[in-house]
Amino acid sequence: MDTVLSLLDSMLQYTAPILIAAIGGFYSEKSGVVNIALDGFVIFGSFVASLLALSVFDGSPTLFQLVICLVVATLAGGLMSLIHAYISINLKADQVISGTAINLITPAIALFLVNHFNGTYELLLASGFPRYTVFGKFTVYPTVFIAVILVIVTYYVIYKRPFGLRLRSVGENPQASDSLGLNVFKYRYIGVFISGCLAGLAGAIIATTFSQGFNAAITVYGFGYLALAALIFGKYNPITITLASLFFGGTKVFAEKVSILAPDLPIPVSFWNMFPFVATIIALIVFSKKTATPEALGIPYDKGLR
Repeated sequence: MDTVLSLLDSMLQYTAPILIAAIGGFYSEKSGVVNIALDGFVIFGSFVASLLALSVFDGSPTLFQLVICLVVATLAGGLMSLIHAYISINLKADQVISGTAINLITPAIALFLVNHFNGTYELLLASGFPRYTVFGKFTVYPTVFIAVILVIVTYYVIYKRPFGLRLRSVGENPQASDSLGLNVFKYRYIGVFISGCLAGLAGAIIATTFSQGFNAAITVYGFGYLALAALIFGKYNPITITLASLFFGGTKVFAEKVSILAPDLPIPVSFWNMFPFVATIIALIVFSKKTATPEALGIPYDKGLR
């Protein structure tokens, strides 16, 4: 029983940042902007949270100071996302190339600044968010509840409020939305900005929970891609995105625990580390044909095409 609770605990700790980043991508892609830069924003958020916790709070932040780190990293991710928004919306550049460039350059910049600041390639924290007991020996990080609240709020805002209808309309038919007086650029900027904020928050959560900082191995690396896969696998719906995030969180746990639970297997650890991404590819191959992408996703808006 203790082993089951431990596995469930680990699955939830991985699921929370994947789900939060996926919900961020949901806002961007519902507005019509492809955002594969989620991984770059997650890495940047992790770096900012770790740097703030180490430089301002001496590596041992209190609970209130950890919340400040989350807020700052959230805003940093949002500001970083404005680069992608400007390139994709104003310059009408290829959104996939823009996102790929951000994913490539962000880890390099982060590691350069870490080395400049610390003389090493790591920012390690002495403490992070504590675990809280739910029942028995089952404990969770409080950040899990942030993910749950975000799913509920997102579902309500997107499907029950005028803002959500407008955001979805600019992603489905921006020409029609413009003819009704909606500012397509404004809503797409908002969608991308929210995605950057939530991806930055996801990275900060990783840094202040199980990762305990930022390092050259980049423990945070790949979570943005898993979030993007959860978004597609979840068919652009907050509820099914949650289920997809649980699935990918489970694959991370499997990759981490299998070498411990079955040490006699003649398979190298590096193979199991690859497993979540193999599972991602398989899931996308199986389910991508039935995905419900917005009609205008990835298409730059041009008023002249009305």
